[in-house]
Amino acid sequence: MADSRSDFAVVGAGLSGLRAAVTLVAAGATVTVFEARDRVGGRVLSAPPGKDHGAAPLVLDLGAQWVGPGQTEVLRLVEELGLHLVPTDAQGRAIWAIEGHIREGGAARPPMPRHALAEVFANGARVAWMSKRVPLDQPWRASKARQWDRVTAEDWISRHLRSPLGREFARMNIRGNLAVEPTELSVLGVLFDLRSVGAARQLATAEAFRLLEGTHELARRLAGRVGDRIRFADPVRSIAQDSDGVTVHSDTNTLRCRRVAVCVPPPPASRIAYTPSLPEDRACLLRSLRMGGVVKFHAVYQRPFWRERGLSGQAWTAEGVVGLTYDNSPDDGTGRGVLVGLVVADEARRLGAMDAHGQECKILESLGHLFGRNAAVPDRLVVQDWGAEEWTGGAYAAHFPLGAWTTYGSAFRAPCARVHWGGTETSSEWHGYMEGALRSGARVSREMLEADAIKEGCGR
Repeated sequence: MADSRSDFAVVGAGLSGLRAAVTLVAAGATVTVFEARDRVGGRVLSAPPGKDHGAAPLVLDLGAQWVGPGQTEVLRLVEELGLHLVPTDAQGRAIWAIEGHIREGGAARPPMPRHALAEVFANGARVAWMSKRVPLDQPWRASKARQWDRVTAEDWISRHLRSPLGREFARMNIRGNLAVEPTELSVLGVLFDLRSVGAARQLATAEAFRLLEGTHELARRLAGRVGDRIRFADPVRSIAQDSDGVTVHSDTNTLRCRRVAVCVPPPPASRIAYTPSLPEDRACLLRSLRMGGVVKFHAVYQRPFWRERGLSGQAWTAEGVVGLTYDNSPDDGTGRGVLVGLVVADEARRLGAMDAHGQECKILESLGHLFGRNAAVPDRLVVQDWGAEEWTGGAYAAHFPLGAWTTYGSAFRAPCARVHWGGTETSSEWHGYMEGALRSGARVSREMLEADAIKEGCGR
């Protein structure tokens, strides 16, 4: 096992870790990035090109994909790297599958009776107002934090929405936006997630664009700025710190550095051995955070047949395997159609227990139910089960279960001496998004540089 030295170490070459490394390198520091996989990107991943018979290869994002207004770091990076935004096509009617019925309606206004729709909008406005009372950097200090953290989202829905359609719509939104069941997180968790996005209109437009080149290109080009400082297929097993620095042990290397940023999701971060042990609140927080359940897929067709029926390709469902879909068809002159979809929360976990053939059959059956028999026979189906990823364990992000914010919240990004924390789960803005990952990487690198400068000024 080789020994080496750097000023800083970064664990994880996802967007957060790469942003941190790029900032540290730009500041003149030496950096070593440890990545357990054989690629960069983390939860940003594009599928390998298929056999497209002479047509331009399709770019299919299997992880984080969409961006929208207010996501300033992503948009700035897209422009800086010379990448191109493509509007998410939403022309036409959306499909809504609620309470055993498939209905067609607007993308923002589900086809419900007036009383149910009024109830949904009234309670949506109420939740938006409540979220404004949650301090972004310290949600556990909200005036009603303990009250909200003791009640699950499911309990709140059952208590405040009377119509069965309204309740199912609320549950469907939580599953689709957070990839967890309403029973899995507290009202405070929902309010923080909403608050972290900012204005409600930013949540509504968070999926306004995708990248022509694919979001993995963001990670690949950032990695180019880090160069050969990334150690691939080299997971970190332990981190030991003392008064003079940090020793990082990986499968193939022992690195001595001044500080380390851990920029991986909570499950793999919790499997690292820390010496001395992490503070109890931080250790308990890492153990309690559970990833959402997501299986993402792309179904490729010879043409976007749903448009012939005046459909947008967007579907939201409260039942069945597929939770939501969008039109992801390329504007490349080939006429091909692509439906991108997500299986979320418990449905994703059940699907993850099946083999690949079983997963495909369930997805195609669900697509056929929503869009008709043409949807059940794509030319190509690409499936990514994020729950099967050893170094992620789920998606979109980890969530805070009941009571976690008010019990351990103060530790959610506080440094543990020379160990610092990055990743979208540590971001108070756009928590769970690519934007949150980039902001956390910028924040943790500044944090390390500033702490190191203070230590330097005091003498080591």
